[in-house]
Amino acid sequence: MVVGWLVGGGFFGWEIGWLIAGVSLLYWAGMTLNDAFDAGWDRENAPERPIPSGAISLSATWIIGIGQMLAGIALLMWKANPGIGVLAGLVAAILAYDWIHKKWKGSVLLMGLCRTLVYLLAWEAARADMQLSPISPLIYLLGIGVLLYIAALTMVARSERGKPDTALSTLPRLMLLIPTAFPVMVLYCERSLDISQLLLFTGIIASSIWIVYTRSLLAAGKIPAGIGAAIAGIALYDTTVAVLLDWRAGLFCLGCFAVTLIAQRFIPAT
Repeated sequence: MVVGWLVGGGFFGWEIGWLIAGVSLLYWAGMTLNDAFDAGWDRENAPERPIPSGAISLSATWIIGIGQMLAGIALLMWKANPGIGVLAGLVAAILAYDWIHKKWKGSVLLMGLCRTLVYLLAWEAARADMQLSPISPLIYLLGIGVLLYIAALTMVARSERGKPDTALSTLPRLMLLIPTAFPVMVLYCERSLDISQLLLFTGIIASSIWIVYTRSLLAAGKIPAGIGAAIAGIALYDTTVAVLLDWRAGLFCLGCFAVTLIAQRFIPAT
């Protein structure tokens, strides 16, 4: 989200806090409603999940999830000034994924689309705030890249309850490599930036090392740990882009990467 805001011409400051809060509510709504949509499947296949185990009722889950979704939409509309079309698309993608992800393997693309639309939402909000700054092809390249990466990650996550050796087929392996190119995309599209080659290579090396680490966990059959590393990696890849646009934003994204890893010690990533 920070990356989309910066590419749209926004300045790193408190203004982005409203975006973060609103999109976080949509994210939580997606997780809550996912359990509501999956209640029937969970009763047969995952009785330890909150609804079948009796930790929360199905009706309460629906109410909470819809409330989170409406609160996120209201906050974004009130404070963040996003594009209506992109916001509607993000909400639709979240609901569509929750509804059909157990029925259609291609729904992994919907999950990737959710992340892409977050980039676009922040980008449009920044452009509106900056009186429509020039369109940069970078946002589209990053959006496509993160769509494929999240789709690959979701494909791997689906193998958690299956056989470990299915986790890293050829296609997900290739898709998980995409973020390595993010720093190059920034320098190619934002030619006016005064950026040292050291930052470029640091970003590529950092993302490459993390990809190797993630893939080694998955290849060893440590699916939950590998998925957690890949999820944290999203913030790392955002760091490699943000640091080339605003070093303060880069430090913020790096902090999110560290917080995600720490939080996963207490909260399961899957």
